[in-house]
Amino acid sequence: MTTPQPQAAASLAQLADISEPLQPVAFTLTPAMMMVLLMLLGAVVFFLLKAYLHWRRFAAKRQALSVLEALSTEQDAPARINQLIKQVLQHYQSTHPALSYNSRDWQHWLSQQHSLPLPDLTTLLYGNTPDSKADSAAREQFYQFARGWLKAYKGKAAINSWPEGTHAGV
Repeated sequence: MTTPQPQAAASLAQLADISEPLQPVAFTLTPAMMMVLLMLLGAVVFFLLKAYLHWRRFAAKRQALSVLEALSTEQDAPARINQLIKQVLQHYQSTHPALSYNSRDWQHWLSQQHSLPLPDLTTLLYGNTPDSKADSAAREQFYQFARGWLKAYKGKAAINSWPEGTHAGV
């Protein structure tokens, strides 16, 4: 019975010289999979960059909305709200013709831009009326209009809203 042990030891010694194959890796990326992953990563980066640039582009609009919230209680709010609307329009479209309109044409152009009612800006901005219920209602109406206009503004206001019969071609 002692003879099998030396044979077993010799067999084990022979097995030590045999190199074992590498274990197969559980998951390997093929070149096609790598291309798909790179394209997917590129698409994610593209859309994140596009969203970031959109967010940055409309920073002035967001700031104008926050300034508008602070203006709602001030005495000279209508004039400052009107100025704020013009500043936003000038920021996004610096050569827009509405920036040079007189108050009547500006009122007409603004009223075409949003569905909310717009009070008479000439009396609201330039009238010397004391604080009355009608005046405060007009102020609130103009505030709501400006808030709606700013929220709906996409950085590109219509240019062809010139009032009928006031331009040189008529």
